[in-house]
Amino acid sequence: MVKMTDIIKLLKEHGYTLEDVSRAFEEKIKELEKKKYAEERLPSGEIVKRPVGKFVTLRQSNYPVKMIVLQEILGREPEIRIGYYIVSEKKLREGKLSLQWGEKNPNIPKKDFKLLIKKAEEKGII
Repeated sequence: MVKMTDIIKLLKEHGYTLEDVSRAFEEKIKELEKKKYAEERLPSGEIVKRPVGKFVTLRQSNYPVKMIVLQEILGREPEIRIGYYIVSEKKLREGKLSLQWGEKNPNIPKKDFKLLIKKAEEKGII
């Protein structure tokens, strides 16, 4: 993970602020509200679409350019998907504020995880 100070420097270099990041996350939440399916790549390389339900988000407390997502995956046996959107360092170096999805190794501070679970419980996801 890139140091927060380095991300702040890159944001400033290209005329962005953390408020711009917040707006990008707000737009992403609006997209998620409309989304009916999540695409997943199987180990075979095949991409499958799975229906999604409710979700909650949380900005990571110690890394505010990362937004954690906990989402229902619907089916015969409902599942939970945990991933995150993060400001793309590569795109930011090119001057563009862009978010990328990640789900591998979603390290989350313990206090944030507890809050995320509480939000998911309140929303009836778990």
